[in-house]
Amino acid sequence: MTGWLEGKTVRVIGSDPALADALAKAGATIVTDDTADCLVHVARAEQTRLAHHLSYDEWRGAIAAGLDSRFEAAKAFNGAKRKAGSGGAILFIGSPEQQAGAEQAAAAGALGNLTKSLAVEWARDGVRVNTVLTNDGGPALGAMAAYLLSDYAAYVTGAVMGIGVDD
Repeated sequence: MTGWLEGKTVRVIGSDPALADALAKAGATIVTDDTADCLVHVARAEQTRLAHHLSYDEWRGAIAAGLDSRFEAAKAFNGAKRKAGSGGAILFIGSPEQQAGAEQAAAAGALGNLTKSLAVEWARDGVRVNTVLTNDGGPALGAMAAYLLSDYAAYVTGAVMGIGVDD
């Protein structure tokens, strides 16, 4: 995976220092603006709560963090790519829906559909959109992210995949 992202710039939204480090080791330059070649949006599930204990505000907060903020970032990224006349790659990273509460499951399920819809719509712009659902922040995620953002995955778009964690 060394060199897979050589010459590419990546913007990482959300906190995942290990992921940013893995992308840098793959050759990427981490940047903070929409001129990046690739966008990675990390939003992992908060504390799991039973559905009957959730308030409406907690429900909406999870949907906003797990879906709305991703859409807004992706829309801005695609707009910049269209304006520049260049393609790019978007990677959403979140928690598996089966390991989170109802609000997280709803956001992850909607994220899967959003990923597929944006992939179809933005393919004409040369922008690929994929999602990885995992609780692993280790080497497997770094390798998967580097691959999906690289030119080796030039024909991979609309994929929603998971990475399991060995206990």
